[in-house]
Amino acid sequence: MTNVNIEIPDEIHKKAKIQSAIEEITLKEFVINAIKEKVEKKK
Repeated sequence: MTNVNIEIPDEIHKKAKIQSAIEEITLKEFVINAIKEKVEKKK
């Protein structure tokens, strides 16, 4: 597994954190799922 450090706007972080709590998953899982969706959509 690879570690990635990125800076994101505070508002996006807040929304992602709220949505991950609603979905009862970690923020890490939320971000991985979002990236997967974007990558797989391009195929």
